Amino acid sequence: MQRTTRWLVLVALAVTLGAACGPVPTITITAPVHGTFTTASSISVTGTIGGVDLSNSEVRVNGTIVPLSGANFSTTMTIDANAILNPVYVELRNHTTQQIIARARNMVIYGNSVADGAYSLSSLALRITDQGLNKLEPIISSGVSIDPATLLPVGSVVISNYCAIPGPFGTCLGRETATVANPPPSITGFSLDADSMTNFVAGDVTVNNLRIDLNLSGSGIAPSCGLRLSAATTQIFGDYALQPDASDRHNVDVNEIGDPVVSFTGFQQQFTSGICDFPLIGDLIQAIVGNVEPTVVTGFQNALKDPDGAGPADAPIADAIETALAGISIAGPIGDALQVNFDSPLFDVAEDNDGVTLGSDARITSSIGTGPGQCSPPVGTPDLTASYHVAETFPTFGATTPGGLPYHIGIAISTSAFNQLLKAQIECGLLRTSITEMDLGGGPQPVTAGSLLLLIPQLSGFDPATPMRIDLKPTLAPFMTGNPGPGGELGELRIPQLGIEVHIDDGQHPGDSGLIIKGAIDARAGLDLTFDDVTSSLVFAVSSATDIQVAFLKNNINANETGVTAVLNFLLPTLLPQLGSGLGAFPLPEFFGLSLQGVEVGRTGQFYSLYANLVP
Repeated sequence: MQRTTRWLVLVALAVTLGAACGPVPTITITAPVHGTFTTASSISVTGTIGGVDLSNSEVRVNGTIVPLSGANFSTTMTIDANAILNPVYVELRNHTTQQIIARARNMVIYGNSVADGAYSLSSLALRITDQGLNKLEPIISSGVSIDPATLLPVGSVVISNYCAIPGPFGTCLGRETATVANPPPSITGFSLDADSMTNFVAGDVTVNNLRIDLNLSGSGIAPSCGLRLSAATTQIFGDYALQPDASDRHNVDVNEIGDPVVSFTGFQQQFTSGICDFPLIGDLIQAIVGNVEPTVVTGFQNALKDPDGAGPADAPIADAIETALAGISIAGPIGDALQVNFDSPLFDVAEDNDGVTLGSDARITSSIGTGPGQCSPPVGTPDLTASYHVAETFPTFGATTPGGLPYHIGIAISTSAFNQLLKAQIECGLLRTSITEMDLGGGPQPVTAGSLLLLIPQLSGFDPATPMRIDLKPTLAPFMTGNPGPGGELGELRIPQLGIEVHIDDGQHPGDSGLIIKGAIDARAGLDLTFDDVTSSLVFAVSSATDIQVAFLKNNINANETGVTAVLNFLLPTLLPQLGSGLGAFPLPEFFGLSLQGVEVGRTGQFYSLYANLVP
């Protein structure tokens, strides 16, 4: 009896799939195109039918009968702005029997969009606090060279033929000439203190233990001796303005504001050889110090100032800041890891008393291939023309997270840029999967005719061990709306027209020859983000799946669609959260050679944000 029933089901499949003679009934929606975005209150729906007796055919659009004009139909559909997802579900029926012969479904999305290849403007923020700048200071310092031996080379004359011992009647009893001696002038090191201020960054250098050895060569009764001058600290104060580089907005342009200011704590002196305790030698030392200090000040200023003013060259510290900030790349590493093209040119660099914010536009697209930032999607993956756009205000940042915690670095992305990322990943095959095992509470079990009986009782005619397969095929990209999730999650995720198919998977039914049921699922879910310190990744978690809509497109075994829908509405809230693992993780690069340690994940204004500290 079971074999007979299964044979009848397979015959029905063959007939339905066109194995029998005769034209195949078709229905085509010519407008609107699947995935259309609109902000209009209504939209025109048009289409054609074929392969049927036109005199005994009936077309329904979202349940309403639409008159035929030959093989064509047209109507106007009202757009529900609150629903966001507005399906165009068209059925072709036999007018006499009301049997559904063919079905088609396109999705219209209420809202604005960003065209494929266009930028989501002002959609990415990178925040570096003053504490974060402290982590940057050694890197900036490593790009600056301060060598006092080049300021005062050995042999330089500091004072020449100075009358150290005046004689009577305007004569001079002893003169001194001071020259720089070996070892050459030196320092033990220097440090940089970078602090963000309103509209500039203060980059102040402290030079430690400046030492200059001099030879005092006397004539007449003036003695010859060695003199060492030292300064415990020398401070060089400089201010720097940051802005996007006009020639390449992917880089930060740093310019020195005015010339640096040099300040000594005072020279100390020590005789190292000879006898220089002649009573009047103190005046000589003061004269030497008076000559050396301006020379060193000018030397330090010349070494650290902008060499050509408004020209292309930069001051050394400005250049070192540019080099350090050039090492900050969010787009490249993320794009390579997710196999998408991620472009993020700067539109602003804003300094305030708590830190620096780098604001970028974002363009995220897919590219087919095997190179960096490219993917090799499976056949049938959609190529989408646009992504969902939400107008949002660029966020502002303080010294602490929205939760009141200190941090080093903050990264925030707009809903629109997030949706571009989801679109590009869908085009690369994200969420396109075949399910051959399911866990309905008792552990993973193979998908078979027996395990699917609850879903499709008509499979009772098959051997319970017959392998089955559930295919999920996104036709559009999931997108964030900018609203909180239905369960209080960070964001609301809309899943439009996720294709679902049930196939016989016994190896004897290639292509669609084993197709049992084909449908489309719309859903609303919540999306949360957590940060994994081990992998430095933002991890997606989908939950609170609600507002699930199921539409059948093919029903090749005459399954009870009302019953299947009821079961799917029961199962899908459990199965859809598994999409979170399908979305994967959002890998973040190292910054300045340091890893990220998560502090807080949340929303900054309307942007999705991560706050982290920089750690070895």
